[in-house]
Order: sequence, then structure tokens, then C-alpha cells
Amino acid sequence: MKTIYRKYTHQDTQALVLLMAQLGYDHSETTLSSNVSAVRKQGGEVFVAEVAGNILGCVSAIVDVRLAEGIKGEIVSLVVSEEARGQGLGKGLILEAEKWLSGKVSVIRVRANALREQSHRFYESLGYRKEKAQAVLIKKP
Repeated sequence: MKTIYRKYTHQDTQALVLLMAQLGYDHSETTLSSNVSAVRKQGGEVFVAEVAGNILGCVSAIVDVRLAEGIKGEIVSLVVSEEARGQGLGKGLILEAEKWLSGKVSVIRVRANALREQSHRFYESLGYRKEKAQAVLIKKP
């Protein structure tokens, strides 16, 4: 079956709620729609992989600006439905995000949870290399 890679539309929200749950993130349609709006307001984009009318994956591409590191593209929130993994959808989503970012930045990075070693191998197979390891610390004000 043919895969269509395209920008997210509001009709995709419920499917993305289910995909985010597979990553361990609990969203309602309202919170997810709000997040997509915020990504776009900050100059990013969300893409989906559609097969036979079903949304089987998604990814977000953002432009990140840091004082020390400058401007970089970043690929975030990649997920492919558990039953559709291993069929090339993740690679297709990454290529779509890279294509969108390519005219905007000269470096693209991706972050993957340290526990998701299979994800590390996937990104490395697409030409990404490990640059550094970090701890993420949060504080709720």
C-alpha cells in the first residue's frame, strides 16, 4: 500500500493522541491540538504518515535557537504505530522532516531517550551520530 507523508490536519488529532500514548504521553484531543498549534506558532511543523486512510505515524520538525549552539533543526516526537513498525514509515517521516528543515538550517539533530537503544540504532542507520549525553532535569514552578 502507498504511504502518504503530509502535514498534520485537525482531522488527525485522535490518531495522534493514540500514537503519543504509545510513547508514554497521555493527551486529550484538546491538549494535543494545543501542542500542534504551539509548534506551528514557534515556526515548526508536524507531519503524519497515512496508509489507506489510517494515520500510522507522526513526527515534528522544529527550529531550535540556543545562545551557545546557535540555530539547529530538531526532529522530535517521532512515533510509528506498534503494528506498523519495520515497514519504513519512520524513515519516511524522518526524510519528510529533514526535507522541510533543509532550507531553514545547516544542522539537524535528534534526541532519543537513553533507554530507547533501538531508537539510537535507527537514527544512526540514517546517518545521525551520537554527539553527547545529557541529563534532563525539570522543575515545576
